[in-house]
Amino acid sequence: MPKNKTLFIIPLILLTIITQAHAKGSRLPDIKPPADVPTTQTFPPQSGPYIDQIKALTSGSACEKKNWSGRGVAPSGYIKGVALSFARSLCRLKTQSKVSTIMSAASTGKTGTDALAYYQSVFAAIPISVKVSGVEPLRALYTLGIGLGMRESSGSYCEGWDKSAGSKRPSSAAEAGAFQTSYDSMVLSPELSNLYAEYKASPERCFQDVFKVGVSCKPLDILGTGAGADYQVFNIACPAFATEYAMTVLRLQRGHYGPINRKEAQVASACNDLLKNVQHLIDSDPYACQDI
Repeated sequence: MPKNKTLFIIPLILLTIITQAHAKGSRLPDIKPPADVPTTQTFPPQSGPYIDQIKALTSGSACEKKNWSGRGVAPSGYIKGVALSFARSLCRLKTQSKVSTIMSAASTGKTGTDALAYYQSVFAAIPISVKVSGVEPLRALYTLGIGLGMRESSGSYCEGWDKSAGSKRPSSAAEAGAFQTSYDSMVLSPELSNLYAEYKASPERCFQDVFKVGVSCKPLDILGTGAGADYQVFNIACPAFATEYAMTVLRLQRGHYGPINRKEAQVASACNDLLKNVQHLIDSDPYACQDI
């Protein structure tokens, strides 16, 4: 038999077998991607009565309904997720954790590095005081953070690296997630790597199921390989981590975020009001933090 006919018959036989198997209801084996191709990680939801109450506070709020300049209305899951992340940071503050002391510190006055110092006049107009450490600077930080996420990604937790910045750079410089933070920021404080390790050990605390509501994700696109690529994957898969991490970076090096440097990130009084309601809820019951 001529060689070209043999090559034709073999695929035809395979096609016949596959068709017959499908007709009988047999399940074809899953084809797994190569090991070096990243896949989206899925984590289980976290639940509890206070989580539900924070979601309820957010639903229909003026912050959730706000039309952001150039971005439109946020995905409902984004506002709920950030509100829950704020509650968690507030619970950290109650135990005086090291990362919470960075986030909740009074304005340093260093406008070149500290986002709260840089935006201090904006906060004063709301007003939110950032002159004394504690809950007020933390709430101001998250109010600004909501606006930053809208500017960076329109509130999409699964936003990939910025194509306009080009691909000729290391994976450690590639942005990921709602706030477009990159792995090279990890050098700013040991508390950032501690936060990373904490969430990797407890991915069920990522609030992924919350942040994904109202968001349509593209196929996962990761720049490069190595630790920077791993960070991109996790930063997207674990939006609660991405949120607390970005809030910490805002206090340490606001230059990491272009919309902050250009003061494009909006500070919405409606979102401050929402976070104040979340704060009152957490403060009302000493057991609330067990949920968060």
